Order: sequence, then structure tokens, then C-alpha cells
Amino acid sequence: MTKEKRLKTLHNLGILTLILVSLFFINELFGNQIVIIKTAINSLVIPFGIALFISYLLAPLVALIEKHFKIKYRTITVLLVFIIVLVVFGIFTFFIGKIIYEQGSSFILNDWDGIIDWINTTVESNPYLTDAYHSFTEYVNIENASPFIFNIVNLARSVGSIVIIIVLIPVFLFFLLKDKTTVFNGIVSIVPRKYQVHLRELGTRANTVIQKYFNGRFLSMFIMSILLTIMFLIFGFGFERSLFFGFVLGFLDIIPYIGSFVGILLPILYSFTIQDQVLMGEWTFVGLIVTNAILQGFQNGILQPYIMGKEVNLHPLLVLSSFIFFGALFGITGVILAIPITGIIKTTINYFNELKEKEKEKNNKKILKKT
Repeated sequence: MTKEKRLKTLHNLGILTLILVSLFFINELFGNQIVIIKTAINSLVIPFGIALFISYLLAPLVALIEKHFKIKYRTITVLLVFIIVLVVFGIFTFFIGKIIYEQGSSFILNDWDGIIDWINTTVESNPYLTDAYHSFTEYVNIENASPFIFNIVNLARSVGSIVIIIVLIPVFLFFLLKDKTTVFNGIVSIVPRKYQVHLRELGTRANTVIQKYFNGRFLSMFIMSILLTIMFLIFGFGFERSLFFGFVLGFLDIIPYIGSFVGILLPILYSFTIQDQVLMGEWTFVGLIVTNAILQGFQNGILQPYIMGKEVNLHPLLVLSSFIFFGALFGITGVILAIPITGIIKTTINYFNELKEKEKEKNNKKILKKT
């Protein structure tokens, strides 16, 4: 490493240290005010994030209606889309949602007690498991629980009322579908003219990343829900229970890697309570783990890169880090938006690197001309 690079590294580390120290003292001085501001921001970010997710799912439908019916007023088009969505949602709720709700209620009221009984029986019949279980329950209690868990609970309690969120989602969704381009053009017009070209390019790239992610994530979740439902049917869970577990795992897949791991625990525990009814008996859990791992590998290695493209094809470590960071900032909405935000940051860095490369090429051409 040259002397110039060492100085530059030390300079950057010094700036980073000053920023961290400043943040520490700001938190010490204005901690309560920061918590209030953070809660207020989250109360807006949650409905806006959900509305943004839905708006990208509905954007192709808006474009399709405008193209074929040639409606002049965007407001009428958006209202038609709202009606179509309500009808489709009602049909889905009546046929599929009803089954999922009934099976979810049955699982909580009836099967969960069976799972707890099986765990207690298994632990009590094995002295090694009994010791480990008691050690675990002594360690994991209210006093020793991770502060992270309390942060999630406090965040959930501090979020604005569900009624306000339900009201805000359609309001945000309406304006996102109707005036998103107008709002973006208004923001661009405020920026100095020499930066407007870059801002428009970054806006276009960011829009592409978000659109590919949300549409790809929704399609991927739907495909995985069907594949997982088929998996549970093959293992002998029955149609309705397979539909319940399949769609629960498919929905949890909105959190890659973590969601699938957490979601598969319930059907594995449930399989132990119905060993005489499932395909592989007491070894069904092995089949579920292996098959789910294969499906997750297919999704992460083939399905998602094909659907979403390289713009949102991020390294797993970067994905998990973004979940922790944005989840701590904005709760569950931060987890949902973590990948598109990280994808936007990635494309922004790539864009500025491209500008640097173009600038180098220009300078090299000028040098060649002089020589």
C-alpha cells in the first residue's frame, strides 16, 4: 500500500470515527426525541411501504387498461383497477383465503396443543434432552431475553393504530398509481439543471430495480406457495392442511433465507404428531428438510435471478445485513424494503463508477490526441 493510499484510508477512518462519536452524543442528548421521531416516521413508512409494494404489482394492470381502453383520465383508470383488485381479492378470500383461515384457526386451537404434548413427552422420555431443555428454559427467560426481541415488541406496540394504517394504505396507493411520474418530475425540477440528467437516470434505474424486485418477489412467492403445497400433498398432509402450510411458507418467503427456515419448523413439528398418516412416518421431517432445501436452492439459484435480473441479485451476506440494518430502522417494513433499497444503492454506485470510467476514457483519448 502506498503512502497516499494509507493517508486516504486513515482520513476515511477518522471521518467515520467522528460520525460515530457524533451519533453517540446526539443519541445521549436527544434520545427521547429521536425515539418519538422514529415512531412517527415508522407510522408513515409502514403504510407507504405496503402501498409501494402493491403499486408496483398493479402498475402493469394500469398500463394494460390505458393501452387497450384508451382512457384519457388516469383517475378513472386507477378507480377501475381498485374495483378489479377488490373483486379478485374477494374471490381469492372466498375460495382460498377461507380455507387458509380455517386451517390456521384449527392448527392454533387443536394441533398446537398436540405439538406441545409431543415435545414434552419426547423431552421427558430422554434424560439428555431433559437436561438440555431445562438448561435452555433457564437461560431463555424474560430476564435474559435478547434486547432485540424487546425492540421488536416495543416497535410493534409503538406503531400507529391498525385503523389508521388501513386508511392510509389505499390513500398512498391511489396517489402512487395516479401521480408518481408527476411527483418525480416535480422533484427533478427543484434540483439544479446540471444534476437533473443524473437524477433522471438514477430514478429510471431505481424504478427498474424496485419493479423487478416487487413483481419478481410476488411471482416467486406465488410459485413457491404452489410448489410447497404440492410438496406437503406428496408427504400426505391432506389438501387443506397442505394449502395452509404451503401458502404460509410462501408468504414468509418475503424474507429470503430466514423466512423459509422459520416457516418449515411448524410443519416439521406437526409431522411428529401424525406419524402414522404421513408418507415417511417418523422420518418425514428429513424428507421435508431435504425437499424444502432443494426448492429453496431452485428459487435462489434459478427462479429469482431469472425473474428479477442481475440488478437485485445480491450476495446472501449483503441481504442478511440489509435485513438487520433496515429492520432495526423501520421494523417489518424495513425488512420488506431492505432488498430494493440495497439494490438501489448498488445501482447508484454502479452508475457513478460508469461515469468515472467514461471520464477516464475521455482523458485517455485527449492524451492520445496530444501525442
